[in-house]
Amino acid sequence: MINIICRYLLFVILSGLPNLLFAIALFSETVDKQQLSDTLEIAKDWFKKGVDFENEGKTEQSTKAIYEALRIATSIKNYALIAKSMNFLAINLSASGKRDEGISLSFKAFENFLLAGDTVRAANVKINIGMDYNNQGKYEEALKIELEALDLRLQCGDSTNLATYYQRIGEVYKGLGINNKWKSSLVTARHLSENPKYATFTTQMGILNDFGGIYKTESQYDEAIKVYLEMYVRSKAKDYLNGMATALINMSPVYRNLGKNEKALKCVKEALEIQVKRHNDYGILTVYNQLGEVYLSIGQTDQSKVNFLSGLKLSLVMDYVAEQKESYNGLYRVAKQQSNWKEALIYHEKWSQLEDSLQNIDLQEKVTELETKYQTEKKERQIELLNNENVLKNSQIKIQNLTIWGGGMFFLLVITFGIILIHQKRKQQIFRQNELEQKLLRSQMNPHFIFNSLGAIQHFMMKNDGRKASFYLSSFSSLMRSILKNSREELITLQEEKQTLENYLQLHKLRLGDKFTFNIKVSDNLDLDFTMLPPMLVQPFVENAVIHAIEKMEENGCITVSFGKENDQLVINVDDNGKGIENNPGVQNENHISYSLQIFKERVANLKKTFGTKIFYSIVNKGSELQQNTGTLVTVKLPLNCKQ
Repeated sequence: MINIICRYLLFVILSGLPNLLFAIALFSETVDKQQLSDTLEIAKDWFKKGVDFENEGKTEQSTKAIYEALRIATSIKNYALIAKSMNFLAINLSASGKRDEGISLSFKAFENFLLAGDTVRAANVKINIGMDYNNQGKYEEALKIELEALDLRLQCGDSTNLATYYQRIGEVYKGLGINNKWKSSLVTARHLSENPKYATFTTQMGILNDFGGIYKTESQYDEAIKVYLEMYVRSKAKDYLNGMATALINMSPVYRNLGKNEKALKCVKEALEIQVKRHNDYGILTVYNQLGEVYLSIGQTDQSKVNFLSGLKLSLVMDYVAEQKESYNGLYRVAKQQSNWKEALIYHEKWSQLEDSLQNIDLQEKVTELETKYQTEKKERQIELLNNENVLKNSQIKIQNLTIWGGGMFFLLVITFGIILIHQKRKQQIFRQNELEQKLLRSQMNPHFIFNSLGAIQHFMMKNDGRKASFYLSSFSSLMRSILKNSREELITLQEEKQTLENYLQLHKLRLGDKFTFNIKVSDNLDLDFTMLPPMLVQPFVENAVIHAIEKMEENGCITVSFGKENDQLVINVDDNGKGIENNPGVQNENHISYSLQIFKERVANLKKTFGTKIFYSIVNKGSELQQNTGTLVTVKLPLNCKQ
């Protein structure tokens, strides 16, 4: 006997072992997921700290925080956060002059964005890499990368801020001195920027800035000043400091060309204040070169030399080739005016070397060839896709012809039967869907009762008024039962609707006290037990009357709900003596009112879909339209039999 019992126990244990192991594995997996989620949140917190430090100008603390975020994100293989961290660090490296390191890290960020499935951000990283190459004077690499970025962005189907891609491509042509292509790219960017979807505010300002540069190149100085002033004013309105400083810096040479050196100097000094405030090294570099130009124009060569040397120092540290060329050219002209021929020769040689490298004819031809190749490959891909589509369509046509000739009437009958069957199933599906939506809409109203009632119960309990709290809780329970019962019904009797509204208003009266009275009237020509209507149809309007009319009154608040018969229609009125909608501006903007009205409209729409029932309603401010004292009157009309 004992052996039998032992064998039975052993069988029970062994039979339950797989379930036990499964439960342990499931618990372990849940714990691992929670740990992974917690670790990711820690990494995100470090990334946020890094961004905050950067905004406060604390670059060193920012870099440390971002590296910590990168370390944690790498440990859990979260490619999205790895990519964001790498991209942030790459931008900082490039801005500090370590451009080659920044470009290398940007390529890694690009790969991780692709692993994360974020093609849009991957394309954005590539366009930034192109800008870094452009600043180094590597125009062939810049154009290649930026065209690839544009192609990737167009393929992913997200055209947000697309204008900036064409603007950046135009800047490559600007660096090469190919002004006609610079202008054509910029025209495309401006056309896109007319739609806010295709250009952010900063991109719009960048496009304005580039158009100012085109006008300056074409010696249309008045137009250039007009564009830069527009850029300055719009940037100031948005507190966009970089846009303000850039506009001021670019206005300075235009004023010099117009012989207005005082205005030019004023612009540059204001730009310097802004860039120092922003801790923007590149902005400070461009200001130094412009200060050098202004001082040179007014004959203060010593001051000019100091600023050009400061600009040269920063441009060498930050690896900005075009700005180096500008600094060398300025120093060459200063040395000439000072008759320092030795320095003039040295600076001229430096300037000539950079000029030759940036304006190399072979390089321009390579860039043009690269663009042509890109456009050709793009067209070839389109042609190949069209050919494949045509082949596929031809194959489909042949199959269809064979099917038609081989199948004949048999397939026609099958298709006809299938269409009828699908049509019936769709009708059933639509009906079930509408029925479900009705229940969901009604369930959305329940929280209004719950939150208001529980708050009142809590109030009585905190006042140690146990009798009222108990009575309130009992009434609340009764109301909840009726709501839960009615929520399962499409239609209820007028008697049930009246009882539910009475319970609901009685709860509010208990909470508000003597300052509130209510009255529910039913016309004698209506049968309470045989008149059917959708449950709680006017409850949103009753609730709004209590919350937004009665609660705001000191005394004598009153709500009257009346049910009457007019021809073959049931007419429901919700009448309050509050301030009225137009006399209470605070009410008009309440999200709750618009939400309640939205629920009512959706219920009306669903009732029409399900039963073909037409329901009419109106909301009248009595003070303005009925010339009574105050209050709002809501009227709802529906057929006496809702299913007709």
